[in-house]
Amino acid sequence: MTRGFSIYLDALRFLAALVVFASHMGYDRFTNGSMAWIRTLNLGSDAVVVFFVLSGFVIAFTTFARDRGPAAYAEARIARLYSVIIPALIFTFALDTLGTLTVPGAYQGWWYNGEDRIAQLLQGLTFTTQMWTDNTRVGSNGPFWSVAYEAWYYAGFGVAVFCKGRTRILLLALMALVVGPRVLLLGPCWLLGVGLQQLVARGHAASLSRTTGWLLAIAPWAIYAFALALHMPQRLTWYTYKLLGEQITPNALFGFSDEFVWNFGIAVLMALHFLGVYRLAREADWLGARAETAIRWCAGATFSLYLFHYPILTFLHGLPAYDSAKPLHAALMAAVTLVACFLLAEVSERRLGFWKRLVHGVFERLKPSPPTASGSGSLLSQRERG
Repeated sequence: MTRGFSIYLDALRFLAALVVFASHMGYDRFTNGSMAWIRTLNLGSDAVVVFFVLSGFVIAFTTFARDRGPAAYAEARIARLYSVIIPALIFTFALDTLGTLTVPGAYQGWWYNGEDRIAQLLQGLTFTTQMWTDNTRVGSNGPFWSVAYEAWYYAGFGVAVFCKGRTRILLLALMALVVGPRVLLLGPCWLLGVGLQQLVARGHAASLSRTTGWLLAIAPWAIYAFALALHMPQRLTWYTYKLLGEQITPNALFGFSDEFVWNFGIAVLMALHFLGVYRLAREADWLGARAETAIRWCAGATFSLYLFHYPILTFLHGLPAYDSAKPLHAALMAAVTLVACFLLAEVSERRLGFWKRLVHGVFERLKPSPPTASGSGSLLSQRERG
């Protein structure tokens, strides 16, 4: 991966996290309808699809380029997930507890799940909040749903790469039976990122002309904007509803995967966009070291921004002095939330090295101990005596 493309991916994933954040700010209870347009366009959901494509590309790149074995792959993925998930679960439940005690009115709605926290915690830690028809909300942390998707994509990719023959087929089939249709429906979006990485690795992106690179980089955004203007997400969801026989809505059946046709279309557009950008973004000599440092630093808090912001917004909007109709209040709430997320990143994903060492230590302890020389000799003596 070239320096320029790597920087671009970092910038894009941070911007995608900001779009998700802004999308949630668009709820009436936070901004009194002043940002309703972003809810109407449903840009937050589209940004999650961008994450999936980007994730598939990056995971495939790090796996194939570094020639990792299954143990190293599992350690890296587990450390990456739990470095943020465990702090996010602790923080969510702690802030929700404080909030329900001090500003209970802020938690009286669909956006908060106050039932059986032990069950929520276990499901969160095992990525089972979105199995089949289940849709478990982890306290006030709405964005947590996508983690359950991402973790299973990691696991499925690991099985597909490191297992062979019948074992691979059986394990993938078993995983599909466990997770159910919701997670599987968005799987192709993640796999498009993997396919893109393979195209790049084989030199197809580098062989494109500069004109083609510009066309691929720009045209997908124009097509996306045109599709939004034609209300394609709503149209495709309506067609899905008709195909289901009008007995049940796509959301009731598929949860966060209810727009899977539209989501796959976005994934295709993003894969084409990435292909064009890869051709154009060589070494990015035009970008200075300071700008690169700033982009990398912001990108290093992306996962934290994504998983911490919603509980903070929920708590802050319940404070007695907060008035959602006042733009200054909304701006202050947004600023405080962003600062808090960056601070929380310092004790979560920016401590990835600590989590890698911790997970590696666990894996080392789980390894079977090789037979000692004395043990082998003792066994041989017993056989000889027998």
